[in-house]
Amino acid sequence: MKFRIQTKLLVYILSTSSLIYLLAFGYLSISDYKASTVEAKKLTDTYAEKYANNIMNELNSDLSIARTLVQSFSQYKSFYSANKQTIYYEMLRNVLEKNPQFHNVALNFELSEIDKKYNKDYGRLRFILYKSSGLILTMIDTLELDGDNVGGPYYDMKINPREEYSEPYLFSPTGSNVDQTLVSSLSVPIMDENRYVGLLQFDVNLERFKAMVNEIRPYPGSHGFLLSNKGAYIAIPDENIVGKSIEKMIPEENLEQNIMGNIRAGKIFSYLRNESDESSNYVSYYPLKFGNAPAYWSLGISVPYKVMIQKAQKNLNFSILVAIIGFLILALVIWLISRGISKPLIKTADTIKTIAKGNISSNLKLPTRGRDEITDINNSVNTLIDGLENNLKFALQIGRGNLEYNFELTSKNDVLGKALLDMRKSLKQAAADEDNRKKIDLKLNWATKGFAQFGELMRENTDKLSEFSYNIISNLVRYLNGSQGGLFIINDARKEDIFVELSASYAYDRRKYLEKKIKMGVGLVGRCINEMETIYMTDFPDDYMNISSGLGQATPKCLLLVPIVFNQQVFGVIEMASFREMEQYQIDFVERIGESIGSTISNVKMNEQTATLLAESKIQSEELVAQEEEMRQNLEEMKATQEELERKAMDYEGIINALNAVTLVAEFDMQGRLIEINRDFLKLLNKSKDEMIGTFQGAFAVTKEDRRNVFRDFWNDLRRGMIKKTIQHLVIKDKDIWLSEAYTPIYDKDGNPYKVLNISVDITESMQQNVMEN
Repeated sequence: MKFRIQTKLLVYILSTSSLIYLLAFGYLSISDYKASTVEAKKLTDTYAEKYANNIMNELNSDLSIARTLVQSFSQYKSFYSANKQTIYYEMLRNVLEKNPQFHNVALNFELSEIDKKYNKDYGRLRFILYKSSGLILTMIDTLELDGDNVGGPYYDMKINPREEYSEPYLFSPTGSNVDQTLVSSLSVPIMDENRYVGLLQFDVNLERFKAMVNEIRPYPGSHGFLLSNKGAYIAIPDENIVGKSIEKMIPEENLEQNIMGNIRAGKIFSYLRNESDESSNYVSYYPLKFGNAPAYWSLGISVPYKVMIQKAQKNLNFSILVAIIGFLILALVIWLISRGISKPLIKTADTIKTIAKGNISSNLKLPTRGRDEITDINNSVNTLIDGLENNLKFALQIGRGNLEYNFELTSKNDVLGKALLDMRKSLKQAAADEDNRKKIDLKLNWATKGFAQFGELMRENTDKLSEFSYNIISNLVRYLNGSQGGLFIINDARKEDIFVELSASYAYDRRKYLEKKIKMGVGLVGRCINEMETIYMTDFPDDYMNISSGLGQATPKCLLLVPIVFNQQVFGVIEMASFREMEQYQIDFVERIGESIGSTISNVKMNEQTATLLAESKIQSEELVAQEEEMRQNLEEMKATQEELERKAMDYEGIINALNAVTLVAEFDMQGRLIEINRDFLKLLNKSKDEMIGTFQGAFAVTKEDRRNVFRDFWNDLRRGMIKKTIQHLVIKDKDIWLSEAYTPIYDKDGNPYKVLNISVDITESMQQNVMEN
């Protein structure tokens, strides 16, 4: 469907403006609604904070009174003297009289702290004052003389001293249900430095907070409530709920909102509660902190959410009404504007259609009366017509081949004009590229011809390196129209004396043999080898060639050194000099030729080495035949020797077995540690083999005098190859045993002693007989 411009203006602008208008008004209205809601919540939270601080101030005031009394009991050690009991009684009585919120007070002292003769860590004296029928009565008693009441509240405070308001409970001075009052026990420990001395306790009236909580009504239908640390209702308008636990009253809500966890953590929190009648209440909690007490209480306020946001809802309704009126005014204004724009634009559109069909003429120019945007559009169309006429003339001139026609852009943003200039530039570049392409083709043809020519040369004369070198360098100098050149090859025949030698040179179409050697790393040739990089020089002194290049006295205009590299290995250097500068494609050609030369030189060297190795191999083969005959004779001698050794080993084994059968045999290493022992020896010593292995020689001897020196001298003689004999006296299970021992070093194949053989004979009987005869 085709729309007129006026219709489009009405449809598009009105719809867009309406959307923006509605979004803006909607955003502002919703923002205002949210802000009003947040403000209402803040007001409720402020009420909770205000009343929580009021209650907290009163309870902290009671705590301050208790703290002041505790400070007054610092002279507790003289409790039984100086009339301290009467003084403490008067102090507590005065506090009860002046503070009606206190029902009673209990002052506890550990007996071990006030009675020096009492030395047990349990037992306490309790001093009680309580109100009854308008009077203040006194009671003194002793408790827990047989031991602490483990698990009781006093014991808990004793092992963990702290300031604390207990959970609320009902208290009656008469013991009747009629005059019961909701109280909380305020406990403040009496400490001497870090030592527990006693405990001061007040029963604090909590009924006084009911009126204060009932006053909390920030909105109609709202109410407040006070909760203990364990979630018990202390004050709430509904008296039937007082004393009950929030965990039992609203268990699901408690779990969902983590009410008890937040109260115990002392957090400020709030949430929206959905009621059974599909309404909702905003509930805000504020913590109550009492001195240094670790437990928090909490004051909560519940407000009907609909009442709380009533003002915000009213503001939102008013904003919607204003938005509707504004939308109607906006639609009227847009209709008037679109009507004034559409007429001149239709005429401009007709002109542009004519231009689009290719009809370019100055007669199509539009009137430029007025100073509004329509006039600016007409001026732009007229400028377009002038620019198109100018571009048309330029295009016609280019079509005729006149690439130098003078053409000026209509403006710096004249894209069509720039495109025509780029087209002319491209045509000029195409002509220049054609010339360059022809030059490149000539260079490629020259290089291809050269590669073919030198490839053929490298397949010839590969048996002799000197002839190969001369053919390459002479043809390379002539092919590049150079003046002179040289081919340097690394001579590594002797690894201890590696140098660079001039394998071939060429100068002025004459063969020129020069005996010239260059040390590795010296001059430009050495630098080219070390760096494995091409060196091209055009600026050097007249005498530079004689110093660095090693090619004579001529002073060329340029010098080129190219490393001969194959498989990352340098074989030499191509050095060329010319009286005219070389172009890059010529240098590239020499580098490519250098790679081929390197491959060929590698093959030539390999062929020469192969021939040398073949000659050496022939000589070595003849030597191997002679050595093989000599080895055969040596093997026969070794076989006879081995047979003799095996026979001797069998004899030695037989001797050892015989000795093991009739004597006591043991073996030691050269440090004197036992490494082997036969069964008869173990039986005599009444020891197992595991117990004996590793013990030192003489460990069971009776005589211990100066054993260290005797042991050292004894084994030094054995290490020198001496045979040692000794008589050793042992006591085994209170029985005297004498052994006649011989220690003989055993030698390895190199003639060095590596262990000692000990052969012992039991001579106990003969020794005892000699003793009896003497």
